[in-house]
Amino acid sequence: MAHKIHPNSLKNLKPLLTSENAREYQLKAAASRKANNLAREQLKLTVKQFKEFKDSFEENPVGAIDILRILMVKALDEDDLVQAADLAKSLAEFESPKLSRIDQTNTEVSVDELSDEELNRMLKEVSSNIPQ
Repeated sequence: MAHKIHPNSLKNLKPLLTSENAREYQLKAAASRKANNLAREQLKLTVKQFKEFKDSFEENPVGAIDILRILMVKALDEDDLVQAADLAKSLAEFESPKLSRIDQTNTEVSVDELSDEELNRMLKEVSSNIPQ
């Protein structure tokens, strides 16, 4: 009769290392180290790019719109389409003027109160404002 381990036993918390899963853990650790090294290198590049940008910024000041454009291009280079679309929306507000609001005034006139000449004149005004 095999001795059953209780489900709440601390023995269940110990990882059982075998040669198969030990190799798997080694591969995971190597991949993790590789990813960390890659992230560290990218951070170094980002810091280097920032320092270069900072130096060139002091020589040639850049506006907020230019920075939005640069960030949008960088997002497109990284295939981050959602971020690029958000930045494009922000840029659109500055690059294209907003349409002005048109105030409309509605006037109610009874036909009984108008003479024939006034009625014809008003009809001509209204029909001339209708786009063809």
